[in-house]
Parts: sequence; C-alpha cells; structure tokens
Amino acid sequence: MYICLDLGGTHLRGAWLDEQGRHGRVLVLSRKKTLEGTKEVLSELIIKLKKSCPGQVKKIGLATAGPFDRQKKVYLSPTNMPELSGFKVGSFIQEQFALDLILENDAQAAALGEVWQGGLKGENQAIVLTLGTGVGSGVIFDGRIWRAAHDTGPELGHIYLGEGPIERCGCGQFGCAETWLNKKALLDLFARHDLVLNDPKEIWPYIRNEHTGAIKALQEYGHRLGLFLTQLMVIFNIKAIGISGGISSLGSYFLSETWTMLKLRLQKRPWLWPEKIVASVAPQMSALWGMARLIALAMRAD
Repeated sequence: MYICLDLGGTHLRGAWLDEQGRHGRVLVLSRKKTLEGTKEVLSELIIKLKKSCPGQVKKIGLATAGPFDRQKKVYLSPTNMPELSGFKVGSFIQEQFALDLILENDAQAAALGEVWQGGLKGENQAIVLTLGTGVGSGVIFDGRIWRAAHDTGPELGHIYLGEGPIERCGCGQFGCAETWLNKKALLDLFARHDLVLNDPKEIWPYIRNEHTGAIKALQEYGHRLGLFLTQLMVIFNIKAIGISGGISSLGSYFLSETWTMLKLRLQKRPWLWPEKIVASVAPQMSALWGMARLIALAMRAD
C-alpha cells in the first residue's frame, strides 16, 4: 500500500492506493503558504491516511509543482510556491515517518495516471495538459514518462503563444501558453463578459442558465487551447490528448471549439490531427494514480 499526495498552491490532496489503482477516500486539507504550514499539513494528512490505510504503507509519493531536484528530493525555486525554496522534503518525510519518498512533477504524474487509470487508460503514447493555477504538461512514450534531457520533463506551458495577457508569467516572461490558459486567464475571459468570479467553479449556475457571456468566454478559451495544441501536434504528432486539472471539468463547453481551431490551423496537414482529446474522468485522482504507478514500477525495479 502507498500513500500518494498532490501538493498544490493552496491545498494538499491525498489518498492511500495499491498497485492495482484501488484507493481510499481522497482527503483534502488547506495549506498555509509558509514552509512551517506546509510541514504541518503534510504531517497531518499522512497521519490520517496511515490510520485509514487497510495495509502496511511501503512508500510515500508526492506530486508537486517545481522546479525541484527529483533525485535529492529537495525543492529548488518553485515558481508558484517560493516559500518552499530549499525545502528538503525527502529528508523531512524520512525523519517524520521513516518512509522513503518518491517525488515527481505533478503534471508528469497526472499524465501517467491518466494513461494508467484515467480517461486515456490503455494509451501507450499521450500528451496530458493540467489546466489550473498554472498549465502543466506530461508526455508519455511507451507507457512511461518522457523526460527528454530534463530532470522532470519538458515544460510545454512555457511555449510562446503570443503577446496578449498583460500578466507576466511566473517564469518572468510574457506570452507563455500558461498565461493564456491558466485559471486567471479564464477568469479574465469571464470578466470581459461581465461575469466577475473568484473561481471557475462559480460559472456553473450561469452555464445551466445558458448565459450567453459564459458560453462565449468558454468558446474563446477553447479557441486558445486549439492554437496551443496545434503547436504540440506539429512537434509530437501524438494521437491521444488528455486534459486534467480543475478547468478540465468544463471541457464539454470548450473542447468543440478546440477541435474547430485545431482542424482549421492544420487543414492542409490532417495527418497531424489527434484521434482524441479527452477530459479527465476524475481530475482529482490523476496525479495520485500517477504516483501509485511510479511507486509500483520503482518497487518492481528494486
């Protein structure tokens, strides 16, 4: 049995899982944006999950944003979590619980989880985008995470998509795909249609009432996503595309426009069209499934 965790900017999510992907109830705790607050919530959640786990916990897996040193299990200078810079999370887990930690980029873990147990189950090659506070990406080749020459993997969210949003990306530059497709970008689109929201989840009552502005904003978002995927198809020509993260729950309202834009941009090269673009069936589980799969593979290799 494994304890698998997904650490985000404001919350820590976790569950126990086994090597077949079976899992217990997912618990979510709020995280103070301080180092001590993060340590406290990590300890609290691990203790709760150990108590509820039906078997012996063999390892802990943590999916998280970076950058970090995956082998040394230490955060470097996380773009959206600067309070964790220098945090030796592997040593902390070992000291507190005498358990080894496997550390992985959250988007890479989500990609592996989606092809193992999620919406792309059974696919051997895939690209999965995690749309939320940022824009994460994971590439799967031969059923494994493809890292290229990176420690974790390519950061496709920092591909230049064109100047537009006035907000500077966390990487320090303007025009990254992340600034066009993250949560703030979607909220800005809603605001242009006189819908001032604090979270994309708040759009659901407007969608149910077929609010014109809400539908148009989501179509514009799908248009942007289609432009981004056009670039990824030219680079990878991978036929299975997954969408995870909090924004993926709105996929049925923007993916049709994504397809329209992608086919328009690639109309003279239809062989580059993907075969499927699938929103996650359980985005809260994507990275947790991925961490369980990574642990299982690592233990088999040992």
